[in-house]
Amino acid sequence: MTTMQKAIPMALFLTMGAGAAVAAPAATTPAAAAAPSEKTGALQADVLGVLADVEKKILSLEEAVPQSKFDWRPAPGVRSIAEAYLHVAFANYNLIRMATGKTPPAEAGITQDRGKWDTQTTDKAKIKAILEKSFAFAHDGVRGLSDADLDRKVDFFGHQMTARAVLLVLVGHDNEHLGQSVAYARANKVVPPWSEGKK
Repeated sequence: MTTMQKAIPMALFLTMGAGAAVAAPAATTPAAAAAPSEKTGALQADVLGVLADVEKKILSLEEAVPQSKFDWRPAPGVRSIAEAYLHVAFANYNLIRMATGKTPPAEAGITQDRGKWDTQTTDKAKIKAILEKSFAFAHDGVRGLSDADLDRKVDFFGHQMTARAVLLVLVGHDNEHLGQSVAYARANKVVPPWSEGKK
């Protein structure tokens, strides 16, 4: 096993953190809004497609969960519904920063402590806006990477990884927390919008 192969599982653990998770639903057709530019390489286009799909599901699920449930958590010390969504946004900003070197906008407040950032609000509308901005930042970051950029080594929690590997962590992380959010929603009798009417 190479050093890179050993580093990725550890990095994934460090990035994703603790919290209940289940397998994310199978991907559907990616949203057309995230269509790559003519200069976007094949891997970047694939990442944008997966990212668009998970974004659509996360935002639709966030919309479906009532405001009264945003402080719900499955057990003490585990992320609440609001905290899980904010954690997704925080990671979108930081993983794209690592992969691209692009600094998140100052208004995102990413320099502050992650724990405080994840608990900054339980307001449904504010969280939706935060998620949307973080996904827009992620899409722009991926589109800006050339094929040569993908081979560039970047620091990932003390490990050297390629920018390509960080993009794979990004889509894996978003899908992990989509699965977590589906479990949270169903525990509160909320059916994911894309599953309504299905057995």
